[in-house]
Amino acid sequence: MLLCLAAGGCAGLNVNDSSPPPRAVLPPPEGKKLAELVSAAFKTAKLPGTPQVSPVRATHDAQWGDWIFCIKSNDSEQLPKYAVLIVNDTILEVRSFVSIDGCGEETYHSIAITDQHGDLAAGHANQPPRSRHR
Repeated sequence: MLLCLAAGGCAGLNVNDSSPPPRAVLPPPEGKKLAELVSAAFKTAKLPGTPQVSPVRATHDAQWGDWIFCIKSNDSEQLPKYAVLIVNDTILEVRSFVSIDGCGEETYHSIAITDQHGDLAAGHANQPPRSRHR
């Protein structure tokens, strides 16, 4: 009986089995899609001011999703930073960052976000003021 249990316990192991095929991962969001995700995450985190974002990068094995970026407000360096975890161009989680997220070491830049109608939201674009022509 012990022999049957031992043989049966290893029956599922096949040394020649390859690892599961890699799943299809969409490319990282950029441009308008990234701006939409940043805008949604900024609202979720309820940050004041205008958003600043880190570069998008692949997640670690211990993180959810495929891609991560960090956000913060331009108001103050003292405000918290948030990690935004995404998959298939959808936000999975917006959370205060933890060390594995690396948000404390990131470089941040302003990003122009759009409103519901696709127009640049006031105060969110890093552009010089327009002159008035009459």
